[in-house]
Amino acid sequence: MKKVLQLCVLVAFVLISIHATCGPKKPLIKDPVQVVKFRDEVYFHNMSIAFDGDYYYTINGGNDAYCMINQYDMDGELIDEYDVELDGRAIFFNPADEEFYIKIYGGDLYKVDLNVETTELVHEGIFKDDQSSPGMTPDGKYLYEYYEDRIRVLDFKTGKKVKGYKFEPGFNESGYYASLACSDYYLFAWGATDEIVVYDLDGNYITEIDLPRDGYGFSLSYCNGLLWIARDADGSTEGDTGYWYGYRL
Repeated sequence: MKKVLQLCVLVAFVLISIHATCGPKKPLIKDPVQVVKFRDEVYFHNMSIAFDGDYYYTINGGNDAYCMINQYDMDGELIDEYDVELDGRAIFFNPADEEFYIKIYGGDLYKVDLNVETTELVHEGIFKDDQSSPGMTPDGKYLYEYYEDRIRVLDFKTGKKVKGYKFEPGFNESGYYASLACSDYYLFAWGATDEIVVYDLDGNYITEIDLPRDGYGFSLSYCNGLLWIARDADGSTEGDTGYWYGYRL
């Protein structure tokens, strides 16, 4: 009887711990609150942003000869910049191995070592759309790519497709149709240049969110608990300044 009681106490403790760790799904705020804004001088276009727990990292795209990763502190002050020579569409920080990854123009995923500014091809040809800017779940386990009216869910570690489903994303313009962002519970897609459509991770419609400004199509990102868009620099080989905006939902 004593052993049974001890087992029941242990099970109850585990269940309480799981509930405390995971917690209920938080409702979304219909009117997003801007909590971060900073300048991001790049060549060509402001593509994507990631967060490693201490710093923000942005990547530009449009030409692999001019591709840089810019590192910023929490106040948006530039800390460093890294030349990676990849035509980026999305940057991810995977907490599972504490490494940075880049989805390029094309179907490949690269790992980046910022200490020595080197890149390594991790998965070749796993993405179907050259222009896609996929979303990664915050735990680093899955990638979500939009392709031909469907969502492709990829296992991050293996690069293999684990499931797919029909999807109705935002309007079909350059960058907007191809960009997704993921939180723990939600999938974000463009509905218009100033509107985000929210789904659950199985593609079921949840709601729509109106943004206070237009965003650049490729820039849609989620990191550090915030949804991000950029005002594009639309620069060239001389570079120009764009802006990143982080919203609490």
